[in-house]
Amino acid sequence: MLRNSATSLSSKLISISSPIFHRFSSIRGGVFDPHIHSSIGASSNFLNSSKLGFIKRYVGERAIGFSSSATIIGSSAPTSASLSGARDVAGVFRHYGRCYWELSKARLSLLVVATSGAGFVLGSGNVVDFVGLCWTCTGTMMVAASANSLNQVFEKSNDAKMKRTMQRPLPSGRISLPHAAIWASSVGVTGTTLLACQANILAAGLAATNLALYAFMYTPLKQIHPLNTWVGAIVGAIPPLLGWAAVSGEISLNGMILPAALYFWQIPHFMALAYLCRNDYAAGGFKMFSLADASGRRTALVALRNCFYLLPIGFLAYDCEFWSYAIF
Repeated sequence: MLRNSATSLSSKLISISSPIFHRFSSIRGGVFDPHIHSSIGASSNFLNSSKLGFIKRYVGERAIGFSSSATIIGSSAPTSASLSGARDVAGVFRHYGRCYWELSKARLSLLVVATSGAGFVLGSGNVVDFVGLCWTCTGTMMVAASANSLNQVFEKSNDAKMKRTMQRPLPSGRISLPHAAIWASSVGVTGTTLLACQANILAAGLAATNLALYAFMYTPLKQIHPLNTWVGAIVGAIPPLLGWAAVSGEISLNGMILPAALYFWQIPHFMALAYLCRNDYAAGGFKMFSLADASGRRTALVALRNCFYLLPIGFLAYDCEFWSYAIF
């Protein structure tokens, strides 16, 4: 581009200076002609002004081109407004992701998944279908998240009265009640459908039954009668049976051993928790066994008795094949 501009400038200079050289041809023998001198001076002034005008136009065009390029580059760069919008969207995702995590009681749900996976592995025999195991664990996780979320939906007012639970998403106002209910329902339906499609109908039925038992029986019973602890233990015992059924397609005596052990193990855990948090449970309006036991003696005896129940289950687990033949 610069070479073309230089060529154009040279041609302009030649065309402008041709009259000057023509005037020089009229000088004879070195005689100075004042008319010729004045013509040369005028032509030189014209040449200088033309040359300066051309240079100004050339520089101006280059400046305009550079300005246009800068405008295009500037318009393609992300603006501060778009960056701020992206940060806002990321903040919304983090906020609701945290709310879903807490509504689902994700760490507790992972323990449920672990027991379901253990049941699946025990029911698999010598070969474990790891793809089926992953599908079963995923479906179990979703159903457990749904049950825990529904529990918090129904107990929003109770949780607001307890120090241990008042900072949960619903009582703290971080998420609305309809939003939480939609989340719980959608994840529960999805998890049950996943188990029905990737495992079998029996596993999906156990998952749906456990969800209903936890959300619609155990949860309201907590405000009615201390029997809720034993109902809650049944809910916790079903996941390993679900895993067993997902791989074997049946419920057998062998498949009942781990759920039975888990059932009796939960009672001491619940009794200890209920006694330590009895004042909080009383403030929330829950009817726990430990509320009528100020000394804790009866609560400790119930916990100890259920620990002893684990001993015969251990023998069954040691030689479950023998007991299967003996009974059937």
